[in-house]
Amino acid sequence: MIEPAVPRPPAAFRESKPARPRAPGRTRPAKGAKRLRLERVFSTPGVHPFDQVTWEKRTAEITDDSGKVIFRQENVEVPASWSQLATKVVCSKYFYGDPAKPEREHSVRQLIHRVTRTIADWGVKDGYFSKEDGEVFYEELTWLCLNQYGAFNSPVWFNVGLYHQYGIGR
Repeated sequence: MIEPAVPRPPAAFRESKPARPRAPGRTRPAKGAKRLRLERVFSTPGVHPFDQVTWEKRTAEITDDSGKVIFRQENVEVPASWSQLATKVVCSKYFYGDPAKPEREHSVRQLIHRVTRTIADWGVKDGYFSKEDGEVFYEELTWLCLNQYGAFNSPVWFNVGLYHQYGIGR
């Protein structure tokens, strides 16, 4: 049996270079280190990604096999392009707060902003990029999540931004 030819990866991926040792406890770039420069790929300058989609209010409801409602949240705001399944998952799993209280998150805008704003602010604070590039990063990351080109794993959606955006844990 003849094995099909498998293309080799580019040399940059084949050759690994040893990582530079990091100073113990260092979590940010060294003083004077170059910051990341970011160029927009998805977002539009001067237009917030939230303003580029059509939004609608829906009810997110999940029932068990017998038809009993096990989760329900009314008037949740989601992009019109999102499926009902995506709506149910995001609202039931990732919105922060008690479903019985009005303070609970009720919009995908709140959820995505909570996470992406916090991550972008960390990048600026820790010196990875300038304030201007931090805004580009925030809008690019927001666009990717909003348009379902990428998503974080569950612990990120559960936790990131609760302290920074809502003061939870202060």
